[in-house]
Amino acid sequence: MKQNWTVVGFGGAILGLLYFSSAARAAESQASPEIRRLVAAAKEAGERELQVAWPEGSLGGQEGAKRYESLFNRMYGTNIKVQYTPHPSIIKLAGIVAQEVLAGRPPSTDILIGAEGNFAALVKQKVMEEYDYTKLSSRIPKEIVAPENIAVEIASRISGITYNTNLVAPNEVPRKLEDVLNPKWKGKIASTPGATGFERVSMRPEWSAEKMRDFLSRLSRQVAGLIFPGEVARVASGEFLMLVLDSGGHQARKVKATGAPLGHVIPEDGAVLNFQYLGVPRLSAHPNLAKLFIYAVLSEEGQKLHYEVAFHDHYLLPGSTSAAELKDLKSKGAQMLRADVQFVLRHPEMRQRSVDFEKILRREEGKR
Repeated sequence: MKQNWTVVGFGGAILGLLYFSSAARAAESQASPEIRRLVAAAKEAGERELQVAWPEGSLGGQEGAKRYESLFNRMYGTNIKVQYTPHPSIIKLAGIVAQEVLAGRPPSTDILIGAEGNFAALVKQKVMEEYDYTKLSSRIPKEIVAPENIAVEIASRISGITYNTNLVAPNEVPRKLEDVLNPKWKGKIASTPGATGFERVSMRPEWSAEKMRDFLSRLSRQVAGLIFPGEVARVASGEFLMLVLDSGGHQARKVKATGAPLGHVIPEDGAVLNFQYLGVPRLSAHPNLAKLFIYAVLSEEGQKLHYEVAFHDHYLLPGSTSAAELKDLKSKGAQMLRADVQFVLRHPEMRQRSVDFEKILRREEGKR
């Protein structure tokens, strides 16, 4: 393997040596004029640390923050500290950041993490800094940047069905959503209290709001309980045979890595791409380092690290591991619905559908 050592300048000062495993990676990381501008700007502004907050289930939590700190310092030849604060909810965190910024106060996190729904709500509030993330690198396509340039997608995921591989035979794994209505599964499966993902699936061409309401009414008579998407360990234990729908295969892969008997399948009539975003709030105390951190997550090494700590990455970025999942789906003729921020903004009716679908699951559960 060819090795390259590059001396990294930080605002004119030499900060260290940066190792890359190939000439291509070195050129990709260092060629961007925008990266060099941000490094110099951070030096000039005296930015030496990042304050970040996200749930333990996002970006690898505390472990992920430490590993990204190490990657950041290797990439840029710096010695910054990433001060991580765990937060229980990305929804509540987005609300807190919005209140802080609109009140003219520095936000409590330099980087905001969230899903497409969180950032769709922030587009018109002018809470997030507008920044063209494609300037960071040619590996970042415009397609993954949120409207108004307020954030950028760092990972994709597809909701599906998590099932116990010891209790569900390979030939009985559901291939379509209707398959979970088989009478043999009655009282043995779980769904989620928030009807996770069903409002998005209902936007697919083979579905509608009415068809989904009918499906969920029947599903509610099948389920034995409502659990949160992160509780897939309860499927692994055999308490439930499957979870319909989960929040993505990453949850199952994480628990499966411990040796648990879990599998994940994406229904051919329910394939919806969802995303995780990072953006920089306005009034951030360390905006230059924040953007450099986001690029570290989007870099080739950063995406590999994201898969290691969070078990998913972005299917559109070169070197993606999860791209194989989509390739397999497409080979079966399944069509994907891309539910990004722009999609959420175009379809405000999904909010009411989500409320309606949640009531159906909760109401029907209470009647059994």
